[in-house]
Amino acid sequence: MKALDLYAKIEPLIGFYEEYSQLYDRYIGILKALHVEHILDIGCGNGKFLQRLKSANYSAVGIDRSKKMVNIANSLGVNAKNIELKDLKEKFDCATAIGDVLNYMNKEELENFFLDLKCHLKKDSYFIADINTLNGFSDVAEGLLLKESKKEFLAIEADFISSTLSTKITLFEKEKDLYMKFTDTILQYYHPIELFENIDEFKLIRRTNISMFGDFDKTILLFQI
Repeated sequence: MKALDLYAKIEPLIGFYEEYSQLYDRYIGILKALHVEHILDIGCGNGKFLQRLKSANYSAVGIDRSKKMVNIANSLGVNAKNIELKDLKEKFDCATAIGDVLNYMNKEELENFFLDLKCHLKKDSYFIADINTLNGFSDVAEGLLLKESKKEFLAIEADFISSTLSTKITLFEKEKDLYMKFTDTILQYYHPIELFENIDEFKLIRRTNISMFGDFDKTILLFQI
């Protein structure tokens, strides 16, 4: 099972829906001030932010690498696609990447991402994303998380070493009298703000530190192209 599909499987056990709802509120507030209409949500996941955009009368498309997540999103009545950014044909007024999507890319992948993103944004458009701060990695994400239900047991073990967070996911899922074991590892990378201040054709016009799970564990970045 792919790591992102495994994450889709464990998301109901992890929860954090209230925290993400508050993060969505912040994004909606930024979008209202920008007066944009057509939005691309990159790494749209379960589609709940797309649902919020639809309720606020935005035209929105979501993309995600997890086919399982895209199926969950589309069940909410939103427009989500299991497609790579570079394969999209549309251009947008604004793009979003919520939930530390940028931290799942290493520096080289991040550079290619911004090149692809530039091709799908109109002139004078915007890009909004949040990244984990150093505190978000070392004091919040690192450690051991255990969750269980009547049919599942989940262990998430995360280690932050040399600016890389390695998160091992182990899920035991009961089927009749037996347990199926699923395991995979997800990598995330710490990126200093300076990296985002020097991206060709993207101007970082605002950055805001927020507390989502701990003290100033995330930074919301607003770019204009």
